[in-house]
Amino acid sequence: MHMKRPLIFIQNPNALKNWLTACGSDAKILYDLDTLGQKFSPSDVTLLVHLSDKVSQEKIAHLCQQNFDLLAFSDQPSTEEGTQLFKKGIKGYLNTHASADRIQQALSTISSGSIWLGSAIMQAMIGQVGRSSIKNSDWKKQLTPREIQVVELVLSQKSNQEVADTLSITERTVKSHLHNVFKKLQVSDRLALALKIHNW
Repeated sequence: MHMKRPLIFIQNPNALKNWLTACGSDAKILYDLDTLGQKFSPSDVTLLVHLSDKVSQEKIAHLCQQNFDLLAFSDQPSTEEGTQLFKKGIKGYLNTHASADRIQQALSTISSGSIWLGSAIMQAMIGQVGRSSIKNSDWKKQLTPREIQVVELVLSQKSNQEVADTLSITERTVKSHLHNVFKKLQVSDRLALALKIHNW
């Protein structure tokens, strides 16, 4: 899997060291976000952007519209901010002071074409998708009865552990069912699953 070159835009020197550790020697520090489209091709880089007074949500939306993969960092991450930013097109959302390991996980998740969200934001977004009723049940034709039960619980914002408890199975079994469901319905994560089923 080809890892894109990380471009780092951050105003916080304390966090920068950690980000550089996570990104490796290929990383480049940016001093502005205005001319990125002229200097870099979106297919070659991942942007790591520290949210601050200098970075508006409009700026983030503009970069996403240019097809940059963007991992946003917030000093005080909130479900509400994360949800708004995902609607604008970001690929990941993390605490500014996340560990280097966690930043690496987020970068490799984004490189593989998935999105990186905390579980609280994932549940909130599935909840927003889930407010509309599902018009079509054709998606069920491809799944086993147990897989359908798991999916319906996921769509009602249950975590893997809650699904496991409800169905009296292990969390590992829930993950296995979800893995099979993702494969059959050709999605990469729970949010993509919710969107696909609602737009079936």
